Amino acid sequence: KSSNVEEVYIATDPDREGEFIAWRLSIIFAKFPIQKRVTFNEITETSVQDAIEQAREIDTALVDSAKVRRFMDRLVGFECSRFSRSWKLASMGRVQTPTLGFIMERELLREKHVPIVYNSVNFSSNETNFKIRFHEKNDPEAWLDDSGKHFPDRTFNQDLAAEAITRLKDNKKIEIESVKEGKNKRNPKPPFTTDTMLQSASSNLGWSVARTSSIAGELYNSGHVTYIRTDSTRTNEDARKTIKDYVREKFGEDHLGPGVLGPDAKKGSTNVQDAHEAIRPTRPEILQIDGIKDDQQLLYGLIWARFAASQMSNSIRETRSIQAKTKDFEKKITGTASWRIHAGWEAVYEPFHKEVKLQPPKSKIEKGAVWNIECNEENPLLVSDQTKPPRRFSESSIVQEMKKQGIGRPSTYVSTIQTLSRRKYVENTSGALIPTDAGRTLWLEVVPFYNEQNDKGLFAA
Repeated sequence: KSSNVEEVYIATDPDREGEFIAWRLSIIFAKFPIQKRVTFNEITETSVQDAIEQAREIDTALVDSAKVRRFMDRLVGFECSRFSRSWKLASMGRVQTPTLGFIMERELLREKHVPIVYNSVNFSSNETNFKIRFHEKNDPEAWLDDSGKHFPDRTFNQDLAAEAITRLKDNKKIEIESVKEGKNKRNPKPPFTTDTMLQSASSNLGWSVARTSSIAGELYNSGHVTYIRTDSTRTNEDARKTIKDYVREKFGEDHLGPGVLGPDAKKGSTNVQDAHEAIRPTRPEILQIDGIKDDQQLLYGLIWARFAASQMSNSIRETRSIQAKTKDFEKKITGTASWRIHAGWEAVYEPFHKEVKLQPPKSKIEKGAVWNIECNEENPLLVSDQTKPPRRFSESSIVQEMKKQGIGRPSTYVSTIQTLSRRKYVENTSGALIPTDAGRTLWLEVVPFYNEQNDKGLFAA
């Protein structure tokens, strides 16, 4: 008012909640003579200018939808939490409780698991790993896991496995019987969404989802990356052109690809709000940012690599599937030699990938060729073990499950996990999420009882 403003543009997020906030702002700004609603999916000059030129009124249907969502949250949340407190438990909710259910159901599978003993033999020759193929599927002694899956390289017969070790150590060599040539193409992945960024930082950097979310927020607040809470893989055309120009100049035209479409960008995709583009560098031509912290640079480098890789070609490896034998032992020996002949998208992932083989084995890969075995305490190796129960969820894998099952949103993944921990429903032990007694009570006693009180159960495994 002090500046004689007469026209107000409201540019909150282009989704249901954003429209609700815009509606509330329109009430606050009611005394201004002109109000316009604008939406854009990316913060670029072209996108913002186009949005201003296509200004519209508040979408009351979206506002009503947000109101219903809010009412449902309160009805369900208040009732469930009051219900759970009868058991002296902190709370229940439509996101946190199903997420706890995933963790609890995995724990129940672990408790039901019956270990199956197996023996296997592996060894290395010419930097190529080999296994003994003990039994075919129709063999009466074939090793099957509890789901009926056949593992030809496993056997119940420990004497047979010990015999394999003896023959390999005595002979110290194998003879190739057949070779099958092939190529293996590895596709790049789409740019990061919130869930894939959290998972990738966990696997590549060893970070917790809270640490990744915090550092990503610092990068966003400093203007180095786009909005970090998104489930879209769509990216700005100018940004793609910039990164393609970088790749062309740095690695050559043969390292460029058609661009990867994520599931949300494909026809028929559902459950994607698409209010923001994917997580990418705001200035793709910059790989190293001056003046930022080391952990910020690490995450920025990962975000940059993922975006660059999405516009690059497949990596290609030559493969040789080898079948071999050794003297006085009838079982087949199998292995696969592999070496990369075209880096493609992996060229920008060098800081995050282990050393890759670039040359074929030194010995000839042809029928009749003899390969030596350098024997030591661990080569060849007899492994006598038993099957393990399903792995517990980690923070990153539970985020993946939430995304897969349509539970929660990018903005709630981290807070949901923190809520379960804060309310002592789960414990994070060495990276594994383990339900507590309270979590077990909530899922196995409170939830079933609550569902029985309603015509249709609200929570399901």
